[in-house]
Amino acid sequence: MSIRSRMALGVTVLIGVVLVLASVLTYQLLAASLLADIRRDVDARARAYGVMATTGDLDVFSAPDVFLQILGSDGRPTRSSGNLGGRVLPVPAAAWQGQVVDVQLAGRPLLLTTAALRGGGGRIVVARSPVTVYGALSRLRELLVIVDAAALVVAGVLGWLFAHVTLRPVARMTAAADQVRAGGDLSRGVTHRGPADEIGRLAVTFNGMLAELDTTHRRLDESNQRLRRFLADCAHELRTPLTLVMSNLDLIAKIGDSDPEFRVRALADVHDEADRMARMITQLLILARADSGLGMPAEPVDVGQVVLDACQHGQRMRGDATFLGDHPALAGVTVCGNADYLRQALLILLDNAAKYTPPSGDVRVESVIEDGHVLISVVDTGIGITPHDLPHIFDRFYRGTTTNGATGTGLGLAIATWITEQHGGTLAVHSSPGAGSRFTLRLPLVPRATSG
Repeated sequence: MSIRSRMALGVTVLIGVVLVLASVLTYQLLAASLLADIRRDVDARARAYGVMATTGDLDVFSAPDVFLQILGSDGRPTRSSGNLGGRVLPVPAAAWQGQVVDVQLAGRPLLLTTAALRGGGGRIVVARSPVTVYGALSRLRELLVIVDAAALVVAGVLGWLFAHVTLRPVARMTAAADQVRAGGDLSRGVTHRGPADEIGRLAVTFNGMLAELDTTHRRLDESNQRLRRFLADCAHELRTPLTLVMSNLDLIAKIGDSDPEFRVRALADVHDEADRMARMITQLLILARADSGLGMPAEPVDVGQVVLDACQHGQRMRGDATFLGDHPALAGVTVCGNADYLRQALLILLDNAAKYTPPSGDVRVESVIEDGHVLISVVDTGIGITPHDLPHIFDRFYRGTTTNGATGTGLGLAIATWITEQHGGTLAVHSSPGAGSRFTLRLPLVPRATSG
């Protein structure tokens, strides 16, 4: 059953219940009022006739529905109105006390009471038939049934029309939603012409949901595009070192031991390319761990040793870089985290610095202790970062406009940021085009009292 039919049926049932209750209440109140009037009339007639009807003909006071009878002091009837036809009115004990009671005479209902005659010695019995009232009530009952039935039919039709008009905006919204689904244009939304009632708020909520879905869809599409580019970059990044490794291994196999110097150089190239692939795979594993919501195992880490290892490893990426140096500020400095992850973050910064700094430039690592934190900076004199790229360089898959022909997946800085955050620190950058860049890791220190 449709909502429209349910609304029409509900309205009809409610109106029907109200009509039936109102009809029953009206009938009962009217019946009680009319019968109370007859009771009062019978009581008034009895008192009045008790004064006037001591002698004479009782038919003067009788009526087609009013019956009179005089009882002697012994309770026997002495006179009766002609309309009784010789019948004797039954007088219950309550009627002797002046109460109006219900009795039956020859199957005819009567309301009866008595009153003392003037001068004493007997009582007058007055009875009135409520048959006319019962007949009127019966006709009223029939009329109420007909009126209620007709009202229910009218209420059902009007309820259906009211539901149709009320739900018309919902039908328009449904049609608009079908068009959105068929066309796939989530930015269209639905239009609502009317007050800001429940349906109006539903339209606003629906349009808001469509806007959020449109935004999510666009972001998902952009993410898929970035993912496709990332997979293409990964394939390219892995294919190049694999090609070099395979070609060097083929040459080594062909030349054999005839050229020891070439063998040494080829093996060194193979080692460098394998190291490059290992770092890329490590970054992908870190990214997968970040996406799964998993943290990393934490323990006290000697920052000085991590910086030294990263610099030695980075030295192999660029032989002319001045990565190594004295870092007296890092002696005995400890942070809570993971040495492998922290080393990977520094290698990402060193790799970026070496990649975007020309051979004539300089790359160095600086360190300082400040306000309970250790600051490790990777400074280069490379091409720098444009103001347009600067807010986005930590986003996944983002490749800047000044890449200087360098290849990459656009994931390194995002991974370095996640590693830094896992250590409770921050990663900041200061750069300008042509003036180089400074990336600074800021990590909270472990108090010396608890570091050992």
